[in-house]
Formats: sequence, structure tokens, C-alpha cells
Amino acid sequence: MSLALFLAFQVAAASAAAPYPSEDVLDAFDAACRNIASIEKVEADLVEQEWVAEIPATDSPLGRLLAVGRAGAAEILNETGDRMSDTRVFTKTVRGESLDIIVSRVESNGTIVNGCRLYDVAETRSIDLAKADKWIGRKADKVIEREELTVANWTPGYANGHDSFEIFYVPEGSPVIKLTQFNGIALKADFVGETEQ
Repeated sequence: MSLALFLAFQVAAASAAAPYPSEDVLDAFDAACRNIASIEKVEADLVEQEWVAEIPATDSPLGRLLAVGRAGAAEILNETGDRMSDTRVFTKTVRGESLDIIVSRVESNGTIVNGCRLYDVAETRSIDLAKADKWIGRKADKVIEREELTVANWTPGYANGHDSFEIFYVPEGSPVIKLTQFNGIALKADFVGETEQ
């Protein structure tokens, strides 16, 4: 084996063994989604922070996820005035991680729900929940840790005015992928308010 090939294997092995950059990804999510009470502000923040707008391929995990979300919204948004905004997707690489953020807004029965979700699709490592507790400043209100899925929820969320903050991790090969359409990491912040009458 050549020295160059040996070194390449060593770098790959070290990268695979490196812990997930939890704090950096959480910080990037915070900066992007902190202003979730205003979709327009979040989108301006994303552009300012050099996230790039993208249109996921329909057969990609994100494309399938968006299709499932739109279909689910169509089933429940049946009152006059109910509507869902165009879903926007942005991408950026943070500490070597290819991340995607989905921003959405739903209005129904006088209530608005703004959502900001980050995905690290196909990631095989998970966010360190102890680091997440430290980052947010308190322990999660609810944690589910199973072989097929990990979910941690903080209510209220990590910033003033946020309804909740959640971390999901779906491992490779999990049966939950049939529902989630992806394996890897997802973060979610949302804001619930009233529409202007």
C-alpha cells in the first residue's frame, strides 16, 4: 500500500470516529431560526448567513418529506381561509456537515404556526443530548430513546416566544424511515400565534 493511500485511509477513519459537531450545528440553527415568529425575518437571516435557497429533487429524502408534509396539510386545511405558505428550503455546510433548513407557515382557525426545521440527512451520528441540555440551559422536558428513534423535546423552546424545540435522530435501517422519509438528524423550532383579524 502506498503512503498516500495509507494516509487517506487514516484520515477517513479519523473522520468517521470524530464526534458529531453538536454545538456548531446547534449554534447555526439558533442563528438561522431564532426569529421564527417572522418567516420573512428568518428568510432574510438565512440569506445574510449565506444559506443558499434550493429546490430538492422530488425523489430525494427532502423532496419526499416535503411531499408528505404538503399532503398532510392539505387533509387538515379545509376551512375557508386555511392555508400553507410555499415551503422554502436552504442549504449550507457547517463544520463539514451538509445541512438543510425548511421554513414553513400554516394558518388555520385564526392560528398561525411557523416552523423552522434543520436536517442532516443520512448522518449516522447523533446530537449529544447532554451538550444540547447545556446549550439550551435546561434539561429536556421529555426524552424518548429507542433503538429505532430518539426524540428530545423542550417546551417552551430555546428562545423567547418559541413554542417548542425538538431534536430527532433516526438511525440507518430504522423502520421509522417509512414515516420520516429520511434517516439522520432533525432539529425543529416553532412559533404559535394568532392571525391578525
